[in-house]
Amino acid sequence: MVGSAKKTPTNVKKQGTLFSFFSKKPAPSPYSSQDNDKTRVSSNVRSPPVTLTSVSSLSSHCSSKTKRCDDANQASAKRAIKRTEEQQATAGKKVSIESSKKEKLLDQVQVGTAISVYWPDDDEYYNAKVTAKKREPSGNSNVVTLLYEDGEVETIDLKHEVFKILENGVSPYASQETATSTKTVRKRKVIHESEEEEFEDESEEDEEDSEEEFVVGDDDSNGDDDEDDFEAMDVTDEDMEESSSLNRKKKSVPARKRLCVTSIQSPNASQRSNQKSTFAEKKHSTASFITPPPNSKSITGSTKSNSFASFASDSSMKKKSYLSEQQKVTPMSQLSPPSSSNKLSYSTKSNVSFPLNGVVNQAGTHYHNHFNFLKPDNIRDAEGHPASHPDYNHRTLKVDYREMERVTGSKLTPASQQWWELKSQYADTILLFKTGKFYEIFHMDADVAVQVLGFSYMKGPVAHAGFPEIGYGGFAEKLVKAGYKVARVEQTETPDMLKERKSNSKKGAKKPMVVNREVCSIVSSGTRTFCYMDDVSALDGDHGNCGIGPLLAIKEIIIGDNDNFTDNYEDRDCARPVCEYGITVVDAATGVITLGQFADDILRSRMNTLLTRFRPSEVLVESGSTGVSKTLMSLLQSMKTSILPSCMIEKIHETESFPQSNAIDADVRSYLQRPSQHVKPWHKDETLRELHRRGYYPRASKNQNTSSPHEGIGRWPEVLKACVEGGADLALSSFGATLFYLQRSLIDEDILSLGIVKAYIPPDPASISESRTTNNEKHSVPLSLSEVASEQQRQEDGTDLHDTPVFASNECAVSMESEISHLSLDGTTIANLEILANSHSNTLSGSLWSKINFTKSPFGSRLLRAWLLRPLFRKSDIDRRADAVEELVSGAAATAMSEARNVLSKCGDIERLLSRVHSMGGNGKNGSNNYHPNERAVLYETVIHTKRKVGDFSKLLNGLRALSLIPEIFDGIEIKSALLTRIVRTTDHGGLFPSKLTEALDWFFDNFDCNKAADGLFEPARGMDEEYDFAIESINRIKQELEEYKNEMCSSVLKPSHLAKKEWAYVNVKIDSKDKYIIELPIHVQVPGDFIVKGKRGKGAKQVNKYRTPVVERLVEELERAYDVMKAGKARGMQLVFAKFDSMRTLWASAAQASAMIDALGSLAQASSKAGYSRPFIKDCSVDDSPSISIVQGRHPCVEFTHSGGDFIPNDLEMGYTKADEEGANILLLSGPNMGGKSTLLRQTCLIAILAQIGCFVPAEKCILTPFDRIFTRLGASDRILLGQSTFFVELAETAAALRGATRRSLVIMDELGRGTSTFDGTAIASAAVKHLIERNRCISLFATHYHSLLEDWKGKPGVRLGHMECIVEEVESNGDVPGGNPKESNITFLYTLGKGGCPKSFGINVARLAGLPEEVLQKAKNVSLNFEDSMNMLSANNRDAHQSLPERVRDAMNHDDWSLVEKLWDSVQ
Repeated sequence: MVGSAKKTPTNVKKQGTLFSFFSKKPAPSPYSSQDNDKTRVSSNVRSPPVTLTSVSSLSSHCSSKTKRCDDANQASAKRAIKRTEEQQATAGKKVSIESSKKEKLLDQVQVGTAISVYWPDDDEYYNAKVTAKKREPSGNSNVVTLLYEDGEVETIDLKHEVFKILENGVSPYASQETATSTKTVRKRKVIHESEEEEFEDESEEDEEDSEEEFVVGDDDSNGDDDEDDFEAMDVTDEDMEESSSLNRKKKSVPARKRLCVTSIQSPNASQRSNQKSTFAEKKHSTASFITPPPNSKSITGSTKSNSFASFASDSSMKKKSYLSEQQKVTPMSQLSPPSSSNKLSYSTKSNVSFPLNGVVNQAGTHYHNHFNFLKPDNIRDAEGHPASHPDYNHRTLKVDYREMERVTGSKLTPASQQWWELKSQYADTILLFKTGKFYEIFHMDADVAVQVLGFSYMKGPVAHAGFPEIGYGGFAEKLVKAGYKVARVEQTETPDMLKERKSNSKKGAKKPMVVNREVCSIVSSGTRTFCYMDDVSALDGDHGNCGIGPLLAIKEIIIGDNDNFTDNYEDRDCARPVCEYGITVVDAATGVITLGQFADDILRSRMNTLLTRFRPSEVLVESGSTGVSKTLMSLLQSMKTSILPSCMIEKIHETESFPQSNAIDADVRSYLQRPSQHVKPWHKDETLRELHRRGYYPRASKNQNTSSPHEGIGRWPEVLKACVEGGADLALSSFGATLFYLQRSLIDEDILSLGIVKAYIPPDPASISESRTTNNEKHSVPLSLSEVASEQQRQEDGTDLHDTPVFASNECAVSMESEISHLSLDGTTIANLEILANSHSNTLSGSLWSKINFTKSPFGSRLLRAWLLRPLFRKSDIDRRADAVEELVSGAAATAMSEARNVLSKCGDIERLLSRVHSMGGNGKNGSNNYHPNERAVLYETVIHTKRKVGDFSKLLNGLRALSLIPEIFDGIEIKSALLTRIVRTTDHGGLFPSKLTEALDWFFDNFDCNKAADGLFEPARGMDEEYDFAIESINRIKQELEEYKNEMCSSVLKPSHLAKKEWAYVNVKIDSKDKYIIELPIHVQVPGDFIVKGKRGKGAKQVNKYRTPVVERLVEELERAYDVMKAGKARGMQLVFAKFDSMRTLWASAAQASAMIDALGSLAQASSKAGYSRPFIKDCSVDDSPSISIVQGRHPCVEFTHSGGDFIPNDLEMGYTKADEEGANILLLSGPNMGGKSTLLRQTCLIAILAQIGCFVPAEKCILTPFDRIFTRLGASDRILLGQSTFFVELAETAAALRGATRRSLVIMDELGRGTSTFDGTAIASAAVKHLIERNRCISLFATHYHSLLEDWKGKPGVRLGHMECIVEEVESNGDVPGGNPKESNITFLYTLGKGGCPKSFGINVARLAGLPEEVLQKAKNVSLNFEDSMNMLSANNRDAHQSLPERVRDAMNHDDWSLVEKLWDSVQ
């Protein structure tokens, strides 16, 4: 559609999709241009009328072939041409006279003069007052500024205009042929309500004329042929039913006289056109309300051609143009990229050109660019708040309809009114406005479409683009990826339905003039469900790896200093909470909802962890005084620059305006709308009431009328019920904001009715105290929520469900260890260890996830990812999973696993498809969800949509059938692993796989023919729908009764019986026949009195009468009702199948869960089968034991080669007390040269521990370890500039988290702590941290440092071991080019092996040389370093000499009995 012209055969009714129904244009100009292809290019440029001054210009073109006109216009054109010829004869005589009169008239024009200016397009004079006159050096100027009576201001040159001075009567210069009444008129005609029918009639005529530019005729076509084409074209589908009545009304409307000749545009007239703008004196900038994408890039020069490009490309119209250079307008296919602000603005020149009819207008010149209410400074929301107001709602817009009518010069059409009403409620959303088979995009939305989709504008003053219905998925996905929200606005009424609604409207009420349209869905980056209309190409794997993150809602409260805390934080190694969060995470693709509530510290460590784990694509936060803090907003903004580059942040106000439904049915409207238009999304009680009202979850009792929203929740999901009963108000508050957003997006039923709600518990429950007491009321996450979360995690992990975890008290650390079930990884650790993505490009390459993910199914990939982020802690759980992995590495089980992996690769995304079938089946509402606008939408590509639905269902059926083969694959194989046995065996044999899976699937394969269903030939099978089955039985019974009635009447009632039996016939017996089962009998057959004659055929002896009897009439009425039920059953046949399938979702989900575990175990087995991998040995760590880790020839799992290309150098590491009766070390102080491999050793140790605790083999010859409960990392150097945190602050914050949170079972790595400050402060902080780790935390720690004094201080201390990364240092001759340079320089060879003891130097100069520092700088640095070392060595020597002479001084003092000196010497030693 976009900007294309399609030739339509004659007599073919067109579905109108053009812009003209958005604005009733003023009467066309009496001057229309024409080219050789007979295609009119209309313009609203004000050209001079046919006067003596323009006769010579017109005469040269009078012989040109004129544009197709109606009969009245053609007659008008002939008369005008004749007048022009007559005027030409006397033109020479009159020119000089007219020129002198014009000069006298111009001299009379001064400031304050009232004049009347002629506008040829309107054929009217408009009164204006001269408010200013341009001053020229010569003193003479004809350029004046006019103020019209309607308020429009215009600067024009009167020398080129037709005008008259009102004080002196009619101007003698005015042309007699074009002069109209001098009465005062408005500049634009106002059509009153009483003139509605006339307005519609004129609109129809105007719209027909405006269509010409979109129909390209053949070169040999004539005007008569074109006439039929144009008369067959309607602007919009809703006008179809009006066409006949409008055409009849046209006969009574007098034809407007228009002179159809080719106009010649002079440069002055062109300039005059540009000056016509109302805003000629002002600089313009209009705004869209679409939130722009972050860091969006211009697509200029990169726009791809696509299958719909012909709709957008004006160049596809292969025709010549004879327009002058001043008339030509270059189509703008791209706009400048959107800014980073919240609004998309377009800057225009100080003189904004007014849009022209019939041509492609440039960006920034369309009607909407001239609307004052769309300018950034004038934008108001629905409540009238400006953008600077704290309560400004960017989702709504206050529309000034009078302003639009003033600019466009006409009243809005009903369809235009409909568009703006929707836009006022969805101002931040691109509206894809359905018109016939096309989605049309208008005004500021069209600007975005041109920029993002590469479309071109269509012709006309309204910014307009569009595409066919079939292209919705691809184009909507592009807009969403660019950061926009997209609303799909569908027609929910046909023209016939509109006609019926009109006829049923009450007398005196305003009749509907346009088919009804409703918003059917709003798609944003966080609400993509990937339904049958969407582009699912982005889901070619685990959507978590495709940049498709979930929707996250965050409710935050700040904990003040005056709050009373239940814990004494000064005495505990846990951070003091400064805020509390309630969060809701929604995975729209699978329908999974996650709720959580937790406290957080000043660094927002837990929020950082949550964002790192879920990586949301859209975040909802509260705005206003009680909304989100600046700290959290800064955190979100900083995450957008790193791991969340495409994340959108949406602010939800405390009070929001809920969109009003356009549904015709009042019950549907009340269901879809909130009880009040003004809602409180963050209010938990209002949220609970709305959950009850909409009935997303089953009611606890049919007879119970709950007086409180907290009642009647007995059958709700366990997590949601635990939040309500446990007082997790913040979690419910965030859930309320999510509910509001999902309802607004019209996907709430699809997601909430699934009932999949999980609990989120932070991975570090002991690091921050959870509870606080304020006003004697305790706020905390309820224990029941923790228990539900623990149960869900154990099911996902496949741990033994019979081992119920014990929730012990917090009296001692050892008892707390029994409560721990998983190794906690916070966001900092996940990022520092590059577990999910590498740190330099934020992609999967080089991450630990990329090295272990060999899954074959998306749901298996999601489960493995959860395992990776939540490693096991208990030895029994780790061993159980490792046993399964080891058995799948080799042997018969490995062979079966290989076959099972092939099966898994063919099953698709079962979890997502289950969600789709749930939606297609009516969201669990017995196959019906008639409230949703999708059920009323008029779609034209139903065949394709049906095929997609059936395709998804077919994929699901075939995928589940493939999964059902997995138990058969492992059948007969002796499996030792208890976990693997439980997974691959069916429930009949004590396993997890549903035993009745195959039997249940067979019913659907037997009763659902996918091929027929895809072709629309599906009929429900018996047993699928009781109403449908009863209707079929009723139909058969009624037909049988009709036959029995026939036999009875022919045998005993009708005479003669033999003739009656022979001639009795039922007619009209088809299902769609009218007057069904009429009885036909010859006139000779005698019938009783209850046989009523309904008609006859034939005459005389051959006459046959048509009868109806009471019995037959009763049976036919019953038959009609049964037919209606049967038709409805067929219509919803597939939906019933989907609903029946969805009712068994628990069965299918069980199979998917077991298959996901098999897939994840198979992936770990694949990773474990790599060369050099071995199974780690997990040690128990009782109260009397000490944590330890021993690695022999360990390697980094993500680094296979060194940076120089050589093989990776393995290393041994032994920490803790690993040998009997021998003291070990809990902390390793690691030194060595820069780039020697210290950081690599630290990271590989942590990654080996993680792999071991998820049950995977590790890259080492041997590994023995006790499980760790947490891993803390302090690596690298980076600031958080948006949070106001310096590099050194971040460094110390990460250190503080480790010192506070580490237990004896933790693993801590620190790299170069203290380097962000002075040497003395850094050394002091590092030394104090080491002391705390040794004495307080007593955990396994790896501490890399370049502070050699720190090594000396802790050398030989208990629990401390010194180590260094070995290297070879060779002294070579220097090049000697630098004056004063050292003749010797060190050449370093890194060995990347861990050696004992400390390293005396760090060899930083060597790294500086590798980095390319100038040689002069290197030599100076080396000299300074040597001098500094000599100074320090000399100082150390003096101190050593002093200590060596001390014994002699003591003995001398003792000999002289100088005990005071002895005491002083002793104190100096201390």
